[in-house]
Amino acid sequence: MTTATPLRLWRSLRIEPFIPLLSRLITLACVVVLVGLLPWLSGRDPALSILRARSAEQEATPEALAAIRAQLGLDLGPVEKLQSWLMGLLQGDAGNSWISGAPVLPGMLKSAQVSLTLMAFGMLVAVVTATLICVPVVRRGLNGQVSRSSGAMGAALTALPEFLLASILLVIFAAWLNWLPPYGWRGLSYAVLPAVALGLPAGGLLGRLFSDGLAATFTERWVATWNVAGFSRSRITLAALRRTLPSLMPQVGMVMVALTGGAIAVEQVFSIPGLGRATLGAASAQDMPALQTGILILLIIAIVLGSLANIGRALLLGRAFRLGALPVAQHEQSVQRWAWVVPAIAIGLLVVLVAAGIGRDPFSSAFMRLQPPSLALPLGADGTGRDILARVAHGALSTMGMATVVVFFSLLLGLLIGLAPG
Repeated sequence: MTTATPLRLWRSLRIEPFIPLLSRLITLACVVVLVGLLPWLSGRDPALSILRARSAEQEATPEALAAIRAQLGLDLGPVEKLQSWLMGLLQGDAGNSWISGAPVLPGMLKSAQVSLTLMAFGMLVAVVTATLICVPVVRRGLNGQVSRSSGAMGAALTALPEFLLASILLVIFAAWLNWLPPYGWRGLSYAVLPAVALGLPAGGLLGRLFSDGLAATFTERWVATWNVAGFSRSRITLAALRRTLPSLMPQVGMVMVALTGGAIAVEQVFSIPGLGRATLGAASAQDMPALQTGILILLIIAIVLGSLANIGRALLLGRAFRLGALPVAQHEQSVQRWAWVVPAIAIGLLVVLVAAGIGRDPFSSAFMRLQPPSLALPLGADGTGRDILARVAHGALSTMGMATVVVFFSLLLGLLIGLAPG
């Protein structure tokens, strides 16, 4: 009898189905440990940060810093302090805030409820936005017309940063028109602007994904067969949606997870007492128990949302998922003759904008406050007299450079993680 190879032994133990869950748990543990070690990794004395957060006027004497270390147990060192926090967490105690001294967990759980409510409203806006983007594709598909997706609209909405969109909505609908409250969380009206700011970019991405998927589905032969057989348009639409949805459920889960990151910026702009804002405040003050708890809850939310998406995909596929027979819609999209016009115009405008402003000083306040546009000042001046064109050009280069670096490393990390199971 031959000895079983390690690969056969691994498969015989039925461990493979648990690999995604195991990887999420390992990631969760690594991030929590990294966050716990941040005060010592930063090279800055945690006691000094806590002293400054508690009182900006108190002098940082060695006695005052030693008292803070003794009070908070910082003399234990990073490993012992992290172990103590984890042991308390297993008993339902996330510790007390280093700044206020109050228990951390009740406040963070209350903030998490606010963030989940905001994310639910944001997801509702995203679904409505994605539906509006997909309607033309469905209409053309039911009429037997092969069409490309509404890529321009979806890409435009996806490219809007949540913090920028939130600021624009705040200025227009709260400050200028005075239709909705500008900040706070005291009723349904307070959730409208934050939900729109959070949901429009997510809806643009979902709309692009689903319109591509539906366009591929409507080219399959069964659609024409159902049309000839006399099935109703609504039934064909529901069948096409069910055919498209399983392959996109992982992406839907990622969009839902991304809402947690977008909620941080939106909560900050609208002063919403959510988990993201509380965690960001804890990071600024180096309030480690609050920061660790906030990060932990955010990761748990992300893991739950990702798992729900995978469960939904398995339920939609049913037996095909268990047998590994997952059909994939195949659709060869023909490139339209003038498809290059829109991206070429966008690139050209961006190049002209950067070229016109890159040689100008973005920091000098040499102009009048809020000076209107002119030939010498094409975009005017901001509230401190700085050249807006110069600031936009330098900011565009910085943003594009950072985005390129992040995308490259994300792609590299994604390839490594994606190829690991193979």
